[in-house]
Amino acid sequence: MIGWRVGWVVAPGELVNDVSRAAIYNDLVPSNFSQVGLRAALETRDVEQAATTVEYQRRRDETMRQLGGLPAVAASGGWSLLLDVAALGLDCADVSRRLLDHKVAATPMRGWGGQVAERHVRFVFSREPVERIALLGGRVRAALEI
Repeated sequence: MIGWRVGWVVAPGELVNDVSRAAIYNDLVPSNFSQVGLRAALETRDVEQAATTVEYQRRRDETMRQLGGLPAVAASGGWSLLLDVAALGLDCADVSRRLLDHKVAATPMRGWGGQVAERHVRFVFSREPVERIALLGGRVRAALEI
């Protein structure tokens, strides 16, 4: 559940120690409302979950369409995707600042996973209506001056 720090992991045994170490910082002692929210989500009817999945896919697809021709990494699931700004010869923190000047919030991924992460900025599409996402391409290109 996005931002609620509630979830579970299914992984091969050799990954359990590493996953446990990461989990300590991400989901140690979920709050009561998070637990109640998780229960409600798990008890939601399949038709509601299917509709949510379709809407997230629609938002992801529009985000990818807006970033067409740029080195974006499509999300196979989840709520965000990455743009490889280093492939454009740019720094993630600089790009994040430039995007904000053009009314686009994108997280610089420096510090989120070494050299691979710092190549990217992250766009969260889960809470954006498609109509707003449709403005993304022009704003990104203006910020990147391309």
